[in-house]
Formats: sequence, C-alpha cells, structure tokens
Amino acid sequence: MTAPARVGGSSSRGRSSQSRRKADAEATTATPETTEAPTRTQRRPRTAAAEKAYARRAQREGRTGEPVQRRPRPPRPKNERGSASRASFVMLIMGLLVVGVISTLWLSTQAIADSYRLDQAKKAATELAERVEMLQQDVTSLESAATLADMARKLGMVPAGDPSRLVVGPDGKVSVIGDPKPVTAPPAGGTG
Repeated sequence: MTAPARVGGSSSRGRSSQSRRKADAEATTATPETTEAPTRTQRRPRTAAAEKAYARRAQREGRTGEPVQRRPRPPRPKNERGSASRASFVMLIMGLLVVGVISTLWLSTQAIADSYRLDQAKKAATELAERVEMLQQDVTSLESAATLADMARKLGMVPAGDPSRLVVGPDGKVSVIGDPKPVTAPPAGGTG
C-alpha cells in the first residue's frame, strides 16, 4: 500500500502563518548579493510540528504578532564530578553488598558451629545425668539396712542385744538400769 501524495496547497501540517510571513519577507528583500554570500550561518529549518508548537506557545503567552525566537541553551559543563560521584556511589554500594554477603556467611557459619557445640553439650549433659542417676542408685542400695548389716558382719561387728542404761539422778547419783551382759560373736560359718 502506498501513501497518497500531496497535491499543492497548504495543509494543516504546513508551516504556520508567522513562518510563511517571515519566508515571504526574506524572499522579497533578498537581493543578488545576499543570496550569493549569506552573512549569517544557515539554520536547519524547523519541522512543521515544531512550528505549530512554537505558534501555540506564543498564542498562549499572548505574543501573536512577534516572531518566535529560540533561546540559546547554556553549554553543559562536562560532568566529571558527577561521573566520579556516581562511580564512588557504585563502589560504595558494591562494598556494602560484599560486606553484607561476607557477614551473612560468617554469621551462618557461626550459627552452624554453635549448633554443633550445643549438640555436644546436650550429649554430655545427658551422659552426666545418667551417671548421676547410677551413682544415686548405688548410694541408695549401699544405705539399705541389709547391706549395712552385711558389711558390719564382714568387718567383725556383732549386733548389740538389750543394752543396760546409766541414769543420773537429780542429786548426782548414777544408777544402772538393766543387766549388762557381754555380747558374744555368732559362729563364723552361720548367718543366724
């Protein structure tokens, strides 16, 4: 498909009336000397859309009859400081990221090491608790009356019979109650 060709006349996309007037004025005042050696450098012609935009702006500002003049842009200084500050900012961010990753790895390693130490401490505590329980059972069994009597017999001790008592009276006189008898050892072979 081909686009329709323009056929003479002005269109709505054509140049504005100001630019047409300006072009007409230049054409009528042009002399052979000015056309051959221009005194000013030729500017690139504006597009139709740009001309319409400038005309609309002039209309809004109330300058309908004045020609639209371009303001020269101030030259931009080279942003050496801006690029240096960007580079330093990027390096700072990268440094922070590296420090964050390293600290995260270090903290996770420490957490794993702490969990291993905690497991070992729990195992040691469990072993110690079992040993305490076994020792407690041994002490309880050794404190029983039957075990104490058996150990006493092995050491040569004999059970006491009905003992006699000494009673001190209020006047300081001592009296013996009961009949003191010596204790005889049971025969060595029998338990009695």
